[in-house]
Amino acid sequence: MAVAHAYSPRRRLAWLARRLVNLDGPYLITGPQAAYEYHRWLTPLENLVTLQVHAEDVPVWRQVAGEGCLVFETLPTMAQVYAVQAAIVLNPTLEPKRYQRRRVVDGLAFVAPEDLCLDLVERARGETSLAEAAAILIAQRDSLAWDVVLDEAERRHLSHRLGALLEAINAETETDLMSLKVIEDLCHRANTDRLPPEEAAYPPGRHQSVPPTYQPIAERWGIRLTLPRYVISKVIFDLQPQWS
Repeated sequence: MAVAHAYSPRRRLAWLARRLVNLDGPYLITGPQAAYEYHRWLTPLENLVTLQVHAEDVPVWRQVAGEGCLVFETLPTMAQVYAVQAAIVLNPTLEPKRYQRRRVVDGLAFVAPEDLCLDLVERARGETSLAEAAAILIAQRDSLAWDVVLDEAERRHLSHRLGALLEAINAETETDLMSLKVIEDLCHRANTDRLPPEEAAYPPGRHQSVPPTYQPIAERWGIRLTLPRYVISKVIFDLQPQWS
């Protein structure tokens, strides 16, 4: 997971921009392409894009297919992606507030980093999603709308998980890289939103023990933080020029 050379979205996603010219429906680029836009760390496949769209607009977006491009409504296999010039995955869950918070870069609409961070925290089942969330938090820490992050984390019942991740980043950097005020606010919100026991293991489905360094963090947030330390430490090592 080395730091990748940065290219503009318009250059990297030129094939997508060409297909969007004749479409005026709202969309958001999300997933790995959006994550890369915000952290410039883990390089995504250039021929694969996930678009969040309105459910009623899916028939319109199907028309983007053709000339070597396939449109998927479920996650394709790597074999399917490698077999085509371009692949678009439709996610029919676009909401008005998410669209309002969008970031437009080089004429392309990206999901806001605040929303994407929480998406990654929420869906984490292994290491990659949390690594990318950590990378965005580090790279965008001075420009994130933290009021939005806090409110959305509380609304989505993610205060425990996000707070633990922020503290783990500080533990690995041995600094207060992530705002202590933000962590304190998250802690207050988490105290009014107790997690059910079945949601206490994080990431869910993992059976590893909590690393000793994370044990006090896990106890403070009421979760079992079964995340190997190398996940966050690798991100921190790669992004060191952005925070040290």
